Amino acid sequence: MEQNKEKTIGFWKKDAMGLPCFQYTGTLPYEEYLENGQKVKLPEDPWFLLGNYQLTVFTHVSGEYELITGQRSWGRVNQGKHKNSGINRAELTINGKTYRLAGMDSLSIDPLKCVRSFGCGFADYAYEIDGVKVSRRLSVKPSTNPYDGASAMLCEVMLTNTSDKEAAIRYEEGVTANYKEIQYQQAPEGTGKVQYTYEAYEEAEKNTVGVQIKAHYTDPMLCAKREDISLFEGFPPCLFIAGISNAKVAVNSERELVGTYAGKLMQEESICLQMIIGYSFEYGVSNLIDIRRDLSTYVSGKQEKIQSAYANEWLNALPAFENEKDEALRNELRWHAYSLEAMATYSEFYQETKIPQGTCYDYSWGVHASARDNFQHALPLVYYNPALAKSVIRYILKRTTPFGEIRLIEKGNAYADNERYFTSDQQLYCLLLITEYLRVTKDYELLHEKVAPYPVTGQREMTILEFVQKIYLFLRDTVNVGPHGLVRLLNSDWNDTVYYVLKVPYNTVVLDGESHMNSAMAISILQALTPVLREISGKESFAGEQAVIGTLCNSMEVYRKDILDAFLKDMGERAFPRRMYFAGKPYGEENMFLEPQGFTLQIRELSLEQKQTLYSEMQKRVYDGEKLGAREQQTPEFEDDHYEKGSRENGGFWWALNGPVIVAVNEFNHEEAVRLLQNMSFGNYAKQFPKYWSSYWSAADNVESSLIIEEGLPDQSEDYSCIPIYCAHPHAWMVYCYYKINE
Repeated sequence: MEQNKEKTIGFWKKDAMGLPCFQYTGTLPYEEYLENGQKVKLPEDPWFLLGNYQLTVFTHVSGEYELITGQRSWGRVNQGKHKNSGINRAELTINGKTYRLAGMDSLSIDPLKCVRSFGCGFADYAYEIDGVKVSRRLSVKPSTNPYDGASAMLCEVMLTNTSDKEAAIRYEEGVTANYKEIQYQQAPEGTGKVQYTYEAYEEAEKNTVGVQIKAHYTDPMLCAKREDISLFEGFPPCLFIAGISNAKVAVNSERELVGTYAGKLMQEESICLQMIIGYSFEYGVSNLIDIRRDLSTYVSGKQEKIQSAYANEWLNALPAFENEKDEALRNELRWHAYSLEAMATYSEFYQETKIPQGTCYDYSWGVHASARDNFQHALPLVYYNPALAKSVIRYILKRTTPFGEIRLIEKGNAYADNERYFTSDQQLYCLLLITEYLRVTKDYELLHEKVAPYPVTGQREMTILEFVQKIYLFLRDTVNVGPHGLVRLLNSDWNDTVYYVLKVPYNTVVLDGESHMNSAMAISILQALTPVLREISGKESFAGEQAVIGTLCNSMEVYRKDILDAFLKDMGERAFPRRMYFAGKPYGEENMFLEPQGFTLQIRELSLEQKQTLYSEMQKRVYDGEKLGAREQQTPEFEDDHYEKGSRENGGFWWALNGPVIVAVNEFNHEEAVRLLQNMSFGNYAKQFPKYWSSYWSAADNVESSLIIEEGLPDQSEDYSCIPIYCAHPHAWMVYCYYKINE
């Protein structure tokens, strides 16, 4: 994760506690061009993420920030004029001259006028202005369990007069209440089914002001009660700001909440302003007492150091990876773990916490999508945060029907459906996570815990063991198998783009399509799950379920053998499996697709020689020329206006596809698995593509491959110039693979 400080974007360093942080040294607006002169589509004001399970804050290099809530519907509390933007203000007046400290017209855009550092739980902006040293820091406190967290941040501003004369100072920190559900952020004003009004309040004794946001709609059943499942947000949060020290707060006619300090600073005199800025779903200042008390428990004097005000808490919340000798990799792994913690989001309706996919789905489209992503993101947690992993499992099971159907997408307040998809792989990813949780934690009592299936309210609770049965049966009987005995594709497996790029009659896909990826997954996952279940059935506390578990394991073994036999027959003497049967046509006859390969390499019935041959073919076909790892297709063959040949599901690089390969290769070549992990790291990513800021601290779910000029970037056929490049995939797969290959 170490980069040369001469690079134009920035470099990694350590905060005062030894945790990783990034100093951004580039100018704004960010601008880069491809060799053909085409402008790169990346946001001009890069995003960093602060967060805990109750709060999401995007802090920008410019000093602007976005207060986002995901406990109910994804919403932005201080929505700006443009898509994916916020409204906040920071201004300093010295002896009558005013300087802007936040925004694209502020001092923050110039690295010669502002030092900008972003780390675990903080964003820090440091200035030297007309004889006054200024440090502005935003800090978020981590959650300590899946059910807590303060939905606010601490804003600290340290002002020091370094001149030889007295200075008249006025500082203002403001944030504007303007609520928008993210899924409707592009709708013209006044056109939504729900409209919002604002009512300011003030509690002078507590030096707190806020704006209550109220929803209005004509259809009384749109969101009648707070606990109702609804596509719309009828019960938004209220925005507030509380002055802690040296800051007086007020709310103006523009719905802006402002913390202010005005006074004179003598030579060498310093003063620190402290404010709490956040939101609450409980109206009234009395409900903010706990948040205020929680965020006030910091140690004074820390503010002068580059670290979070809650650095000790973050140090305790993150795994140390103390056995890793490579310092750069160790720092990167800690950053990945931090990013997952910051992205994790509590659900008020389901009363559990999950880790969203991010990027387009959550932060731009405003939907929790998809279920398979939630399962993948929890895989590393089984090693170092099993309580959160368990909460993710419980969350998704509450989005699962009593028949084992896992609802793909959640939007609004807990409204879960499959939208236009009938995917075939959700159950497989669910069983993968449950297998890994049981195998690693040995917390077998998880299977005795009870969860109410979707839609939760009024449903009979089921044990998680019952859920495992139902999910397996849905896979076996509803997803079912196709004409070749392979697990069906339905309209799509992991790669839901086949639903769009192959223009064929839909009925021929759903009835006859088969997925070699699904088949390899079923074989490899069940070979790990059934031994764990048999071990559990022998435990005294499961004596009453011994027969049930035995029958389930017997069925799984019969099912696995049937799929295995069909898979091996279909593979024949081939060096690698096909990709799929789609509308009667086989894909992947000579052209290798990456999707099934990682799970195929995990099948125990394949000999070491077969696995080495397969991996050798992969090296020649999908690794050749690539800098980060294998691309999705050897020679992209889909034709579509939105997917270049080498882009996304048409030949791009995916962490979610490379991760299973690393896990599999480790079984027969540990050193090679370590090399593959290093290649997939952000350290290598930034080394290979140093001009793109999206190469350093987070990434989209995929990047373009070596086959096209946009190599190393998120999909450039879409306009990523205003989309937050922050996805949980790379963070989760890096940490999971690290733990897995070092067991």
